Amino acid sequence: MFSANQTPTTSQKDTVKNAELTGVFCWNLATYELREFVNATAELLSSDIDEFEHVGIEKEDAKLNSVLVQGKSVPVPMVKRSPIKFECTHYTTLRLPGSPPMGAADVVIGRVIGVHIDESVLTDGRIDVKKTVPIARLGYFEYARVTEVFEMRIPGDDKIMMAGLEGSVREHRKLQHGTNDGVEDSEAKTESER
Repeated sequence: MFSANQTPTTSQKDTVKNAELTGVFCWNLATYELREFVNATAELLSSDIDEFEHVGIEKEDAKLNSVLVQGKSVPVPMVKRSPIKFECTHYTTLRLPGSPPMGAADVVIGRVIGVHIDESVLTDGRIDVKKTVPIARLGYFEYARVTEVFEMRIPGDDKIMMAGLEGSVREHRKLQHGTNDGVEDSEAKTESER
């Protein structure tokens, strides 16, 4: 999911409009290294301006997501330097009301259909958040960068719940149904194998 404040004239931002209109979008991990680009793409620009070109960041084509433009299939762009990217289909948009003069926000929720992970951010086959250094929007004009992580497991021994919380589709299905139903475990494959 991603969220976007509406414009001061209470219209949706182009990213939200595009996700709803085309039914697809790509989510790119915002990292400390990319912080200036993240900030620059928040500028309100005319919808005919390519934000990638405007801020000078290289894009790459999505592998699964494309849109029809004048009868031709055009891949959805992703941020090439982002170490983790999700290709998504649009599921729903939740519109949160504003409190004038502050605007409303759109929360766009998607279904992930493709995951791209740069091998440089893996440790023992798992995403190492410390290697990605993601940033988080706080209040005011402040952001945070994640440089430390810690693990806490919910008390109890419900293996199905633990597998679900860990994100292992294969283990969850095996425990719940005794089979993985042909589903690939996303942690087991690297970018080069996808």
